[in-house]
Parts: sequence; structure tokens; C-alpha cells
Amino acid sequence: MRMLIVFPVLILSFLSCQDEEFLPPAIIYTNLNDVTASQNKSFNLDIDQDGDSEFLFTTTLVADDLGDQLQFVIYPARANQVFEIAGRVGVLDNDQQIAPGNPFDKNVQPMVIKRITNSTISWSGDWQDANSKFIGMRFKLGDKGYYYGWIRVSFDLTTEQFTIHDFAYRTTVDTEIMAGVK
Repeated sequence: MRMLIVFPVLILSFLSCQDEEFLPPAIIYTNLNDVTASQNKSFNLDIDQDGDSEFLFTTTLVADDLGDQLQFVIYPARANQVFEIAGRVGVLDNDQQIAPGNPFDKNVQPMVIKRITNSTISWSGDWQDANSKFIGMRFKLGDKGYYYGWIRVSFDLTTEQFTIHDFAYRTTVDTEIMAGVK
């Protein structure tokens, strides 16, 4: 009789251990409450809140023979990188994969450019009409490998500013995440 009681308990213990092994990696999600970045106001994204920024949203003013350019950019710090497409910050839609096999770089073109000449103002860049789109990111915390995540961003031509809505990342190194997953 005693053997019959112990056997089901052992089976239940074994099955509960197996279930834990198949849980998906955790995600850390942070709502930034629509913080903005513009010509006069940069935004430092400090993912792990250790006082060192992983990404900086800011502007740069560049002058050349054709006029002035106000460039809206994201600068990854240290070994951190953004998902890139043809040298530009990729504009990702909800549920696009952000994973180790994707192209990432830290040296990317400006997201939006406002060109000012003597007679005109013009806008260019993949992000000039972005409304709640995603930047894929990979970053390092300490000596570990890359963590993968996303930052949800909008750009408004009227106010000339980024709105950084929120971000999320997987807590397991070298593990994919889908844009927008919380």
C-alpha cells in the first residue's frame, strides 16, 4: 500500500519539474510614459537603471554647402547595437522577429533629417512618418552575451520630436523576442 502512494507522488514531482524546463524565457517590460526627445532635449535610455545609458536619442546639427541638417539619431553606447537595414535603423512592425541572426550595427544613418536651405525646408528618413513602430536592439549587461529587445517609438514632424513609449527585452542571453511582445 505504501508503494502505491509514493509512486504517484514521484510521477507528479517529475512532471512538475519537466513543465518548468519548458517555460519561455522571461521578458522585462518598461512603460516610459511617452517620454520625448527633440532638438533641445535628449533622452538617455538606461535599460538596467545602473546609471549608464545603453541608448541615447538626440539631435545633431550638421552644416554643409547645401544648407543645414538637423539629424534625429539614436546612439548605441559601448557594444550595444540596433537592428539595421541597409545602414539605417530598421522600422519594425509588431511581431517582427528580433534575434541573433538579424543584422545589427551601432553606426547607422540618422532616423530623420530636417534639411534647411535658403529657400526650403524638407524632411527625409525612414522614421519621419513612424507611429508606434519598433527599433530592434541588442545590448550587453556586464560580461554576458547579447540581450535582445525592442523600443517602441513615434516621430512627429509638427513638434519635431521622438516619443519613446516603452521597451522590453528577454532576460535570457541570445534569445529572440518579437517586436511588441510584453
